[in-house]
Amino acid sequence: MNLEAFLRDVLTPLLDHPEALRIEISGEGKKRDALVFADPKDRGRIIGKHGRMISALRTLCKTAGEKAGLVVGLELDDEDEREA
Repeated sequence: MNLEAFLRDVLTPLLDHPEALRIEISGEGKKRDALVFADPKDRGRIIGKHGRMISALRTLCKTAGEKAGLVVGLELDDEDEREA
């Protein structure tokens, strides 16, 4: 399972700035963590109203991971918090 390609295919149509999309996959064994970096203007689109979109993305990743025998986590990076 190519988690990065999967996320890129799902997220790219949602974004106004798809060129800024960056996905980092880490982990080994059966555990994978996906960290999504996006343009600050697109973060709201990824999160969605009341967090529904990010929740749905996490469910999709979890389900796709289970089919591949993996445990997958998904987080949206908030660069603003690190700079503060």
